[in-house]
Amino acid sequence: MHLLVSYILLFLGIFFEGELILLSAVIAAHQGLLNIWMVILIAIFSTILSDIIYFNVGKYKAKKWLTNSKYAAKYEVVQQKLLKNRTKMLLSYRFLYGMRIITPIVLGSQEISISKFLKYSILSTIIWCFVIVGLGYVFGELIINNLKHIEKIEYYFIGSLIAITVGFLIFKMVKRKE
Repeated sequence: MHLLVSYILLFLGIFFEGELILLSAVIAAHQGLLNIWMVILIAIFSTILSDIIYFNVGKYKAKKWLTNSKYAAKYEVVQQKLLKNRTKMLLSYRFLYGMRIITPIVLGSQEISISKFLKYSILSTIIWCFVIVGLGYVFGELIINNLKHIEKIEYYFIGSLIAITVGFLIFKMVKRKE
């Protein structure tokens, strides 16, 4: 039962977040906690589904999303990149920070067919997935090997979180007084 819940959470995490969740899942698979092929399949399907949803948001709600949201500023950037080289952008946007959501929305608002979009989405998703999985295996091995040498890592982690939180609170208090 816990594996089913893990895979459902993985699907949702990749849908909303992407790389970080996939990298974490790959490290978990490397440790034998998850099946790597299930992780890959879930990553591919979750990512393609999010692309389809955002494409349709662009097709039917583009004006609202692109003028009254945090994506308005990125709209012009995506437009320029699409004008410069549409195919390159269709294959690479998933690797560009901050472009994973806005690009399908912009493409949906343009005269591109869903079938053409899906062709590029599926291809770029498969490439993206295997790149992230490869990086996860390489860096996951390094992370796990280095963590074996650190005793009581949870104390360092909790201490770091507390220090960051206290630092953030002090920063906000100082900022308010100014």
